Amino acid sequence: MKITGMRIENLTTRDHAPFDGVGAQRSAAPLDIYEEYAVMGDGRLGPKTRRDHCWWDKSEDGMYTVAFLVIETDEGIEGWHGPIEYRSQLLVAMEGLREHIIGRDPLETRLMWDIMSRFERHASTGVMMMAISVVDIALWDLKGKILGQPVYKLLGGGRPKIKPYLSTLSFATDADSVRARAKQFMDMGFEAQKWFFPYGPGSGTQGMRHNLEMANALRETVGPDYPIMFDCWMGWDYAYAQDMLRELEPLRPKFIEELFRPQYFEAYRRIARETSIPLAAGEHFYNKQQVLQYLKEDAFAYIQSDPEWSGGITETLRIADLCETFGVKMIPHGHNLLPAMHVIAASSPEVAPMGEYLLNINYHKTCFFRRHPLIDGYMTLNDTPGIGEDINWDIVEKREVVTGFTF
Repeated sequence: MKITGMRIENLTTRDHAPFDGVGAQRSAAPLDIYEEYAVMGDGRLGPKTRRDHCWWDKSEDGMYTVAFLVIETDEGIEGWHGPIEYRSQLLVAMEGLREHIIGRDPLETRLMWDIMSRFERHASTGVMMMAISVVDIALWDLKGKILGQPVYKLLGGGRPKIKPYLSTLSFATDADSVRARAKQFMDMGFEAQKWFFPYGPGSGTQGMRHNLEMANALRETVGPDYPIMFDCWMGWDYAYAQDMLRELEPLRPKFIEELFRPQYFEAYRRIARETSIPLAAGEHFYNKQQVLQYLKEDAFAYIQSDPEWSGGITETLRIADLCETFGVKMIPHGHNLLPAMHVIAASSPEVAPMGEYLLNINYHKTCFFRRHPLIDGYMTLNDTPGIGEDINWDIVEKREVVTGFTF
C-alpha cells in the first residue's frame, strides 16, 4: 500500500452552543500589555481585536464550518484529522509536506516524521511544526485503520478511560458567575477545574483585584480539598506574577499555567524558585528539545504539550518519555481532544494522570463525530480503528473538497 494524495475537506453543520454564556469573558494574553488590546479593570474592551477568526471557526447564519486533512492511499483507506484550526497549517501541509509523503508506505510513521522535520530549515518550530503535527496525526489514523486497531493500542497502551479536569475558557469570571458555574460543573461530575485569569498588567490594580476575587470565589465554592488550577495564557510579566502568586499561595492551586511567553526561560527558572505553587506550561513548546531545556532547570511540575502543535503523536510521546525521566507530570493540552487522549492512554498514569477537557472548545471540535468521548465523567476511547474521528455524515449539510490553494 502506498500514499497517493492529500486533500482538505471543509464540512458544514448547524451550529449550537451547549451552554449559555460561552464567550462571556476572554482570558489575559500577551497583547493586553497594549491598551488598545487590553480588557480594562472595569471590563471594557480595547478597540482592537486580538485575533481574527480561525480557519475552522467559521460560523455564519447559524452554520458552522470546519476543515479536515485527509491522506489518501491506492487501496482506498484514508487517514483523517481535524478540525484543524489554522489555515497556515493546511497551507504548509498541502504545498510543502504532501510531496514528501506521497509514494511512501503509510506504516512508516517515524520515518515520515523524520523526513518532514528535515524538509525545510524552519521545520523544527512554529507553523512548520504545527503542520507536521496534523499530518502526523492523520498518518496515525491511517495506520490504525490499515491494521484495524485504535492508535493507543498500536502504541502499547491500555487505558481507555481517562479522568478529565475541566477547563472553563470563555466563561464569565465575576465572583457570582464563578460560584454558580463551579457548583454546576461539580454536579456534572468533574473532579477538578481550571479557570482563566482575564486580567494582566495592562488592566492595573482593578484587574488584579478582579483576578483575586475570581480565585477566592472558586476556592470558597468548591471547598478546601477540591483541585483547582488557573491559566494566565502568557498574559503576565514578572513583577505582576510575583504579586499574584503571593496572594494565591493560600488557595493551594494544583498548578498555575503559562505565566509568561515560552521564550522567557530565565523568568520561569527564577520564579519557580520563589513560589510554592507548582507551575505548568508546554502547549506552546514545539519539540522535545525545548521541553528538555526547562526540565533540566526544574521549572515546571506539569508539561502540557499539544499533539496538534508539538509534533503530532510521534513527538508528543517522546516528550512524555522525557517527563517520566525527570519525574514531571505530562497532561497534554486538550485543544483537539482525541489525539491527546491516545497519548495519555499510551502512557503510565504516573506520567499522564489526567486529561484536559475544554468544555466549549471540545464540544465544537467533536460535534462532527459519531461518538462523543466524554462518557459518565470519563474521557473514553473504544476499539474504533485509528484516532476515532469518524464523521457523522448525517449532520453534514455541506461538503467541499479542496486540493490546493489559490493566492
